[in-house]
Amino acid sequence: MRWQRFFTSLNMHFRMLMRRKIVLLLLSIIPCLFILMVQLTSSKNDIFFQVGIAASKTIIKAPEVNVALIFVTLATTGFLASFLSLNLVQQYQGINRRLIICGYHPAELIISGLCIMLIMVLLLVLCIGSAILLFFQPESPAYMILGLLFTGLTYGSYGILVGTLVKGELEGTLLVILLANIDAGWLQNPLFFSGARNKFIIQLLPAYHSSQISIAATFSNLSLQKPILGSLIYTGIFLAFAFIISYYKMRIKKHVIKN
Repeated sequence: MRWQRFFTSLNMHFRMLMRRKIVLLLLSIIPCLFILMVQLTSSKNDIFFQVGIAASKTIIKAPEVNVALIFVTLATTGFLASFLSLNLVQQYQGINRRLIICGYHPAELIISGLCIMLIMVLLLVLCIGSAILLFFQPESPAYMILGLLFTGLTYGSYGILVGTLVKGELEGTLLVILLANIDAGWLQNPLFFSGARNKFIIQLLPAYHSSQISIAATFSNLSLQKPILGSLIYTGIFLAFAFIISYYKMRIKKHVIKN
């Protein structure tokens, strides 16, 4: 991989993203709007829920509004990261095709796109995490934000994988909505998880480990080694498959062009 071409590709992807100012504006407004609505509508009464990563059954007592804030921010992070990554892959397919013709290596384009996704997810998480700290103080703010980051990385990687597999925007959007809505937007709700049957199904989903990191770090002092490892595994699997598929497709295109 030639670093000059990598930085050129990274610069091109970043400039293309900066031109879509309405998208960047929505990425900052939507999370803040969701957080504000939760703060205005949720009760301050204490509720009880179960933490899944505890070695024994652990019940935590916390204000409903605080639990709702953490869950909504996790779901929002997953949704936005997956949609952003899906859009990055599908919108830049034409650009990458032209760069391949110009002699760029597939790895240079794939890694530069991944770096853009990482930067955008990090900015999104820092914005959301800072907004949460305005309303209440978690037990461990750093690990709470780390859980948000892993949620963004996991679903950002999933969005990249969907973008590499599916060409159509509608099909890709439906695939992202299907998993993100069922997983991050529903089953990872602490109240739903506490009373759910067959919890092992929820524990197999991508957002489980990252959600447990934020929830446990916000309301307890439980060990977070296992969920951190689980989040890394899920993110690594999604990225590995996305990289292999993207690399194969780009190499095929380059081979066809040369012939």
